[in-house]
Amino acid sequence: MYLVITCPRCGNYSVVRDTVKTHECPYCGYLIRIEEASIIARAGNGREAREIILKLKTPRELKRKP
Repeated sequence: MYLVITCPRCGNYSVVRDTVKTHECPYCGYLIRIEEASIIARAGNGREAREIILKLKTPRELKRKP
């Protein structure tokens, strides 16, 4: 299982396995304790987690269908 979390320092999304206790943010270097992190979503594999992040980062204007 994978988790999509946000960094408390810079607010960027990261993907981590649910078995890790800490994760270093690839954007700002902050050491995130997973038990205290904001978990945005859970995914069965890394690909699903990346797709969730892409959807979260897509501006609302692009999500609307014509």
